[in-house]
Amino acid sequence: MIVDYHTHTSLCKHAEGELGEYVQQAIAVGLDEIGCSEHIPMPDGFDREHRMEVHDYYSLYAPRVTELRERFRTRIAVRRGIEADFYPGTEEWVSNFVRENDLDYVIGSVHFLGDWGFDNPVFVHRYDEQDVNEVYERYFDAIGKSASSGLFDIIGHFDLVKKFGYRPTRNMKEIIWEALKTVRTHDLCVEINTSGLRKPVGEIYPDETILEMARQLEIPLTLGSDAHTPADVARDFDKAVSLAERYGRGRIVTFDKRERKEVKISRLAAPHGALNH
Repeated sequence: MIVDYHTHTSLCKHAEGELGEYVQQAIAVGLDEIGCSEHIPMPDGFDREHRMEVHDYYSLYAPRVTELRERFRTRIAVRRGIEADFYPGTEEWVSNFVRENDLDYVIGSVHFLGDWGFDNPVFVHRYDEQDVNEVYERYFDAIGKSASSGLFDIIGHFDLVKKFGYRPTRNMKEIIWEALKTVRTHDLCVEINTSGLRKPVGEIYPDETILEMARQLEIPLTLGSDAHTPADVARDFDKAVSLAERYGRGRIVTFDKRERKEVKISRLAAPHGALNH
């Protein structure tokens, strides 16, 4: 079994391609499951330029995923997920949205530290204006709080804070360990996210030091490409599978109606390639 649970389309306003193209690419490269995980709408127009609106979810996203699930059900399982932000003050809104919708899984991600969208290239200069050690500490503290919120099934791109290559000068192992312990306590899984290879850091999220800690804590893993174009579906999954074999006992978890199942991982049945129509 091999899956890609982290994908984005033009609905999020900073990706390309339509949902059907992502599903067809998933079939072309040999995935068993493809997860649609568009960015969740947020209240009061928060970060509107990087996510769909509520009406987009109900009129476009949800019905289209349902349509694709039925259309391709003999060829691939299409899961309807969401990538939801952990942002203090919006927990009740996110909780209500998730509860009211028929989702297969929820990816929890930290994209903001206060008002700073730290993974947005527009604001990368702010790393030079503060103590990077403190940035890392704030980030992993937020990851721990996201894990304890009860909102999510998967922790997305666990060490996203490294995206632009800024590294701490202090050892962060203890604070990362505490965040992972919270993930374990609340029975979540961590994704192996290959999109970091396409970013300035040039490294999968999370790194192998963190994956080794996750292995020690017996935290289950799943896979995501964080695709923002159809061609990125399952990109670099040869590396992701190798990491899952090394740090996840050769197993990953899958989701259906937010019920988790552990399965043996397999490699792609076809080489990664261009979209096949």
